[in-house]
Amino acid sequence: MNAGAKDDDLRTDECHPNLVHTIPSYSMLTDALGQWLNQRRWQQVFMITGPTDEDQAWAQAFRRSAKRFGLDLVADKPWTFDTDLRRMASKELPVFTQHGDYDAVVVADVHGDFGEYVPFNTWLPRPVVGTQGMSPVAWHRVVESWGAAQLQKRFSDLADRNMNNEDYAAWAAVRSIGTAVTQLGEANPTSIRNFLLGDQFQLAGFKGRKLTYRSWNGQLRQPIPLVHPRGLVAQAPFDGYLHPNSQMDTLGFDEPESTCRISG
Repeated sequence: MNAGAKDDDLRTDECHPNLVHTIPSYSMLTDALGQWLNQRRWQQVFMITGPTDEDQAWAQAFRRSAKRFGLDLVADKPWTFDTDLRRMASKELPVFTQHGDYDAVVVADVHGDFGEYVPFNTWLPRPVVGTQGMSPVAWHRVVESWGAAQLQKRFSDLADRNMNNEDYAAWAAVRSIGTAVTQLGEANPTSIRNFLLGDQFQLAGFKGRKLTYRSWNGQLRQPIPLVHPRGLVAQAPFDGYLHPNSQMDTLGFDEPESTCRISG
């Protein structure tokens, strides 16, 4: 059960038959953001990408999402500075983000090395989205509908902190196994795997929809909340993005885009 690695390669061409993914992939997260930006008609975007491998993977996924949902990357700039932004953000960032017109700034800074200083310091007064500002996530403390407040409270009482993305993915993994064992009446690993990838499995995941696994690559289908630090903005997928099988397959690589075929 993969509850931590978001790499798209694990869902497209480096598939493992006995591995399923409860953490959303980079492309699922960025597709949720791409749908939202397109829906708002904020189609001219300025992207800033950090230097780490995770930053590069997130940014590459967003470039794919931008093409998929008709967004125009008017600027795609790497962050190469080692400036102390605690003192210099108001001077450095306006100059760095000076580039014609754009509707939003997209930040790819997974570890938060510079992205926290981008909001309110851009050349144009524009919203900041991505890994900072408004972010697509697997889970966040502001998700409270569909019974989620009860899950949040149970976790905080147990762990004395808020549930994060990896916590939710780990919970979904354990809950999936528990659901399978309960319904099958046995704990055979092969039986559990086949049941999870089959049509009969559904997970009650506190996201407003029953969650299922994609049979071709083992990815857990799930809505993606778009949040800022103190509130839920929206939840993808959005109305108007259609799919012949499941609307949640509009998030991330769909079956024709993946060479994975792990079922069977």
